[in-house]
Amino acid sequence: MGRFAPYRIALLLGQDLGYCRDVLSGILAHAEANRLNWTYHEDSPDKRVLPLLKRWKPDGIIAHLSDKKLARGLMRLALPLVSITHTFDEPGAPVIDVDHEKVGEEAARYFLSLGYRSFGYYGSREAAFSRRREQGFRLALERQGFSISPCHAEFFPRIPITENWSDMEKQAARWLHRLPKPVAILASNDLPARTLCQICRLSGLRVPKDVAILGVDNDSSECRLSSPPLSSIAIPSQTIGQLAAEMLDRMIRKKRLTSRAVFLPPQGVIARESTGLRSTLEPRLRDALLYIQEHAGKEITTGEVCTFLKMSRRAAERLFHDKLASTIHGELQLARIRLAQQLLLKTEFTIAEIAERAGFNNPRRFHRVFSQYEDCNPSDYRRGLAGR
Repeated sequence: MGRFAPYRIALLLGQDLGYCRDVLSGILAHAEANRLNWTYHEDSPDKRVLPLLKRWKPDGIIAHLSDKKLARGLMRLALPLVSITHTFDEPGAPVIDVDHEKVGEEAARYFLSLGYRSFGYYGSREAAFSRRREQGFRLALERQGFSISPCHAEFFPRIPITENWSDMEKQAARWLHRLPKPVAILASNDLPARTLCQICRLSGLRVPKDVAILGVDNDSSECRLSSPPLSSIAIPSQTIGQLAAEMLDRMIRKKRLTSRAVFLPPQGVIARESTGLRSTLEPRLRDALLYIQEHAGKEITTGEVCTFLKMSRRAAERLFHDKLASTIHGELQLARIRLAQQLLLKTEFTIAEIAERAGFNNPRRFHRVFSQYEDCNPSDYRRGLAGR
């Protein structure tokens, strides 16, 4: 005979994070679609829930395991358990999450397509997912000849009550001011990304003109609370929930798991104002922007970009207009200006030498175009007088 009583499922997710709300939606969708006989208790992923959990006697648990004491307590229960975050190097339970290295790689591709040459990372040095996102970001940029400057602060996933957030903000502000501008920064999640936007505003730094900021999770609340609205890498949260429910169901029924760790690819950048409202969802456009960035120091033409794309000039210009509200010539100019900015800040080349290295055929034209973009001439920009 089959089981008539429903299985008791504890969902220790919390609903303050958009990620967890979306995972919950995925769990419920899978249970409903497969008519699982489940009843739920939903609570915060906090160690204080352990005594109540023992009395409730769940048949299985899906948890956002970001607290070590909670994780150890749940392990001692010896119940079917699935984690939806890879916060610990050895979570001790099957885990479903996004592929964190690929998140970092996605961020690198995105920023490179926009022509950035100065990069930073802001996130935890303790959480495994943050370290892996930083590593993916770093390695992807190193393959293109760039490095990153990190600043570490702990978000688990919120700022711990015991953490001195005032000191964290001061440390981040000092780091931001030291970075060569314009700089592109990947934050480990949307919350630290929103925090960075706030620190920039308080420090007199312009987002995205001085500092472009990209978060992770595409939490709509965090992205909208940010000023300016936050660009973010979307991750397959609902699919993570569905797979977590499927995995837990197999564990409850004592069926063999094909894998104890599943990491899904990210879903691309959702571009908003913190990075200039540009999207990488069109592969041909991304490839064209990378081509422009890689050849910024050469006097390539609009026609050469069209040849690279294997498109007519009319079709290529329409692509740039529809997706970027820009032109191929405008993107060529922007890439050259960004290269010139880095040369002005990092080298002792003369203005004439920088003009040549940045793909301008004469210093006078370079001076005119640079002044149009930056509201100051190259010499003033080098002396740090831009925008004053």
